[in-house]
Amino acid sequence: MDNLTHTLIGALVGEAVARALPRAESTLPEQTRRNLCVTLAAVGSNLPDSDLLYSFFGGKVNYLLHHRGHTHTILIALLLGAAVFALTLWWLRRRNLQPSSADQKLLAGVLLLTPLLHIAMDFGNNYGVHPFWPLDNRWFYGDSIFIIEPLFWAACAPLAFVFRTRPARFIVWTTMVLAIGLVFFTGMVPKPIAAVCSLLVVGMMLIGWRAPPRVSLTAGITLWLATTLMFVLTAQSTKSRIEEIAAEQFADSELLDHVVNPMPSNPFCWEIMLIQKEADNAVLRRAMFARVPSFLAADQCLTRSLDMPITAPLIKVPRNNSAELKWYGQISSPLDQLRSVARTNCEAAAALRFIRAPWLAEAEKELVLGDLRYDREEEPGFSEIVVDDQPRCPPFVPQWTPPRLDILSSEANQRIISASP
Repeated sequence: MDNLTHTLIGALVGEAVARALPRAESTLPEQTRRNLCVTLAAVGSNLPDSDLLYSFFGGKVNYLLHHRGHTHTILIALLLGAAVFALTLWWLRRRNLQPSSADQKLLAGVLLLTPLLHIAMDFGNNYGVHPFWPLDNRWFYGDSIFIIEPLFWAACAPLAFVFRTRPARFIVWTTMVLAIGLVFFTGMVPKPIAAVCSLLVVGMMLIGWRAPPRVSLTAGITLWLATTLMFVLTAQSTKSRIEEIAAEQFADSELLDHVVNPMPSNPFCWEIMLIQKEADNAVLRRAMFARVPSFLAADQCLTRSLDMPITAPLIKVPRNNSAELKWYGQISSPLDQLRSVARTNCEAAAALRFIRAPWLAEAEKELVLGDLRYDREEEPGFSEIVVDDQPRCPPFVPQWTPPRLDILSSEANQRIISASP
């Protein structure tokens, strides 16, 4: 998720916790206790993204591997929370404030919960996290939530009236305006759904204005959790239907994986990607899937990038479109060539620790290895590398288990897993 969403959800949780838990055993001033709770919840909700301080160094492969890297593991996230908790206690002592054991438990709980909440929310996207390092180095993908979800912002609308400072309220009001602008003017949300989302924002603002803080905060958390549950359940049914379609239309293919991604605020339209194995080739196919085609057909679903020129040289999928499914191209990569590149090129071997939807082909007279999930421009972007005879071997390659061990040879796998580029 984006950092604005992490911050707002963290603040929503912090406000709710501060108001829900009894203050009888607190030795801190009420306003100090509440401000600390909200501020630390917002900070804790962003701690795992501290990898942005170093993931940009060393080239694009380093970014792919280190963003959502070690700081997005349960172990490091808890250590970061503990470090901020220690700094908070030091700050309180400097101000001659003595938190009670109940205060310390509250603040520690907030700083242990919110970094884990960040990881859980990032899991909802299709980028992936590997929270169980060092016990398990695999990537885990939720494939359920769009990277920026305006309904999450709507859930935080009551904060525009619950927050006490004008700058904080202004940020929330601005975010609500952005939420309405996002659904109406980005070209990714159908107008009827954009109208419903906008009405929901207005409704949550009215709740924040008229209802007591505890009621409005409960309403916000309920909307956030209900939105998450809606997309998670819809994602599971979408995956089940996609598996049926793949079995029906590509009987000679082995389905290795499917990537599904909803459009913002829209559980009816899903961008999908099939990762299949056909004979000696890895075949990737992209499509738009309509969950309820009688309400919104696939060709009526708005898309972020499926209809735009990209780096991968796609060809037409040899299947007919329907109200349920509209195909947007496919690419086939020889497995022998993928395995050879993984075995002999240190930069490619490192990139394959991240790449979930690998393609390898000539693009603009260069051999390019990419991840079709994030191919959204004609020139090689952040998820594509040019494979040449003098690769830039990235330093400090983390030992993440490559997502696509199922299409590489044991020799190539061994090269990726055990050999440092």
